[in-house]
Amino acid sequence: MREDGIDEPTPDTHKETFSDFSFQFSAAREFKKVEKKIFNLLCSISKDSFKDKKRHGLLVVLGSFDVAKDYVVYGMRQIGVNPVQKYTNIAINSFEKDIKSLFSKDYDGAIIINRNGQVIGARIYLTVNDPSLEVPGGCGTRHITAASFSKRDDVISVSTLSEETNIVRVWKDGSFVEQYSPDEDIVEEKVEDK
Repeated sequence: MREDGIDEPTPDTHKETFSDFSFQFSAAREFKKVEKKIFNLLCSISKDSFKDKKRHGLLVVLGSFDVAKDYVVYGMRQIGVNPVQKYTNIAINSFEKDIKSLFSKDYDGAIIINRNGQVIGARIYLTVNDPSLEVPGGCGTRHITAASFSKRDDVISVSTLSEETNIVRVWKDGSFVEQYSPDEDIVEEKVEDK
């Protein structure tokens, strides 16, 4: 018996009785796949923008917003009408056309995605609580917003596509943790071709 009075199970006491929750816990980690899909999509847009010499900036927030009381998420404000008017999910391949269309628009504000992949909003203004966070040189308001918003408890990650440099970054807890630059990718492709 432990100090707190609870009996510790021994290997023999629970040999035959158990519950396998592996599926439930694997489903709870689906957000990692959603996060990777967002990153890959932004990298694809970045590469196309770089090749076509176009400028396109994006800010995408992935979070656990379905647990908010009455589904009200503080620190966000809709700019005009929410263009997301039907169920759309980045994790489901049949929505690929809708997702690409949404991400290709030049909306002000952020795109908001719930941890299960459901796109719940676009044209969302985000409150910046910590504008003094360090961001790499050349980064602007979008990146300061991403760094600040990524520190929230209900946010899993914030992804940015820089309009100036086409660099894609994933932000967590106030700093970027992953980065893709299309010019480095093009250089690598040229070296591999030789």
